[in-house]
Amino acid sequence: MLSTEEQPERSNASKRERMMIMRYKPLFLRVAKWVIAILVLGGLWIAGRSAITQWREEKAKVQQQIASINSDLETATPVERKALQVRREMLVASVPSWSSIRWQYIFAASVFYALGLLPSGFLLQRALVCLGQRPRIATVLAAQLMGHIGKYVPGKAMVIVIRAGVLARDGVKPVQATMSVFLETFLMMAVGGTVAGIVVLWLPVPTWISVMAGGIAVVASVPTLPLVLKVVAKKLIKDFTDGAVERIGWGLFVAGWAWSALSWLLIGASFTMLVYAIPGFSSTGADAGPGAGELYLVCTAAMSLAVVIGFASLLPGGAGIRELVVTTVLAVSIGATHAILAAIAARVLFAAVEGVVALACWLWLRALLPAEVGQKAENARESSST
Repeated sequence: MLSTEEQPERSNASKRERMMIMRYKPLFLRVAKWVIAILVLGGLWIAGRSAITQWREEKAKVQQQIASINSDLETATPVERKALQVRREMLVASVPSWSSIRWQYIFAASVFYALGLLPSGFLLQRALVCLGQRPRIATVLAAQLMGHIGKYVPGKAMVIVIRAGVLARDGVKPVQATMSVFLETFLMMAVGGTVAGIVVLWLPVPTWISVMAGGIAVVASVPTLPLVLKVVAKKLIKDFTDGAVERIGWGLFVAGWAWSALSWLLIGASFTMLVYAIPGFSSTGADAGPGAGELYLVCTAAMSLAVVIGFASLLPGGAGIRELVVTTVLAVSIGATHAILAAIAARVLFAAVEGVVALACWLWLRALLPAEVGQKAENARESSST
């Protein structure tokens, strides 16, 4: 028992502690935001630098091959000379440079990829509804789009931090935000793995890629069923309550497949445009590549499988893993050199689009969606429901 004199002293000490916390809380939040920003920008810079370095290395390899052919031409017979000249012309045409890139396809690829990021935002909204949350769709889309830049920080946890921070503006608590991000990401990756697995099984790729794709298609599709998804959600996230688990039903299953499939189809279209944009690819003539329909299917399968495997690797942005898978799958249709350049170009373009979109959402949130107190948003929802 505290004496009568000690009680006021303890009360005054508690008040001083609360005042200190309230005083330094804004400073702590500002520092935390700057740390997050630095980590994200650092991850983007590392990913971009790595992609540009790879691009230069591949360009140097092509130039070395051209130099070797030039040397062989000096001692070649007329028959050999003709074949070497054809080979040299193809290599010269494939050397990437600013002037040889088809910029109209780069623009189309950027638009398709930006559109491909939107459907997963609507899936995130559906997951939040399943958990009893009612944030504004604009806030959810902003959270989803801004969260993409978090994947360039090791561990992927920054994705959840960013999205949960934005969703908090509409009163979504961290636990519900984490659950919804898990459901959206899990469904997105599962559908991507299934789509890739089905398509890759029909392509002349190495056996290990076919086996991996088939396994991913089976393993990834089964957990999207509501009964299985409930078990997976409860096992992976301890904070999933029985009430939250019961809200996972066929509505989320249908939404997950519909929105995720649309997203992967748009991302596949973006990557297809990138392949057309890279120097050296021809859609007509004797050295023409696969038809538009076949190329689209291969590009969609290659990118979806690469993103899923890269995500599972937990490396920042799936660095290295994504390029390896894309090149292996795509090379069977357009050749190894072109496939490598397309994979590197995708790394640069996708990161650039994600960065621009995230910046636009951040500026828009600051200008049009002022932060709200969580309790105020909760009271507004309660009053509207009564």
